Amino acid sequence: MGLAKLAKLAKLAKRRVIRSIPFVAATITFLAGAISLFGGANDLSIIDTPKTYASYKGEVRFDFTIYDMGGILSSATLGLSEAFFLGVYFDVGQLIGSEEAQVAQPGVLARFRITDGSTFVPPIAIGYGYFMKGEVNKVDGVTVSGFYAVASAGYFLFGNEQTFVYGLRYPIVPFDYSKPENMSVFIGTDIELSPSFGVKAEIENIRFEKDWWEETFYNFGFAFNVVDVLAIAIEFKYSPSIDRIVRLLRIGYSTQF
Repeated sequence: MGLAKLAKLAKLAKRRVIRSIPFVAATITFLAGAISLFGGANDLSIIDTPKTYASYKGEVRFDFTIYDMGGILSSATLGLSEAFFLGVYFDVGQLIGSEEAQVAQPGVLARFRITDGSTFVPPIAIGYGYFMKGEVNKVDGVTVSGFYAVASAGYFLFGNEQTFVYGLRYPIVPFDYSKPENMSVFIGTDIELSPSFGVKAEIENIRFEKDWWEETFYNFGFAFNVVDVLAIAIEFKYSPSIDRIVRLLRIGYSTQF
């Protein structure tokens, strides 16, 4: 190969590198500005149960959960301040498969953190959102949603600060289900073992009635941060009322502007 041809190839390669610099720089800037989605204290929920974390201004999150019978529950939230976020969720049952898809009306997500735990009062938040993901948790084919109040406490384990949450839910939708006897309690925790891996567990739908344990759900899962902007969680739900384990796949994307 002649010197002239080598020089021409080197010049072409240099030109391609220069052209790619803006794209690489933009990609690095974007990734650096993103946060870990399912990472310990800075997550919006454990599996179904909410947390007291309420995002920060400019934080955008997209969440997709594939649940039993091929349904997909998707959501998007926007942090308006360090104590408040708004969002929407959209549920389509049986989207994957041969059965007719069941498209539900979009719902609202909102959370306001009342206290941040900087005093003797623990972190407390109130909000509105869906309660439990999955076809088995629907009432009359509708994902239950309503108001909740949640508090949290921190504890140290495996060299990291972990989060324990506890709270109360009151259903609003479906309207026929909005009764005091359907109010429930939940508890949960997530354990961050490393920046890229964690485990989580919760007990939800604890009712104030006889044989309450039969309707209670015992959930656990594993969370993996693939990159800073993308996370995957494998979640499992069990209740004596259904006597089987329900598997869910959750995919989340997070960024900021």
